[in-house]
Amino acid sequence: MENTVVRPAVDVAPGRPRPGLALTLALLAIPGSTIAWDLPAGGLWIGLPLGIAAIVLGIRARRRIGVGRGSKIAVAAIVIGALTIVQMAAYTIVSAFS
Repeated sequence: MENTVVRPAVDVAPGRPRPGLALTLALLAIPGSTIAWDLPAGGLWIGLPLGIAAIVLGIRARRRIGVGRGSKIAVAAIVIGALTIVQMAAYTIVSAFS
């Protein structure tokens, strides 16, 4: 006796671009890099990884999307993530010398 089970195909292609996730991470990096400075080890352990993840996901989404609304969201995520990293670097340098 033969049993056959029909299962749906599994898609193993790369996932769709996620500019919204990149923007969410970038927006979470802002309080992670400003408010979190009062926590132990400062905002570097919260804001920095979120900013880097926002930049990486924004660049990946921008490459896959091309031109369009999602592209603007990806660029916004890249810019906000970069600004939070620059702000953390500036704050770290200023606090080290004062």
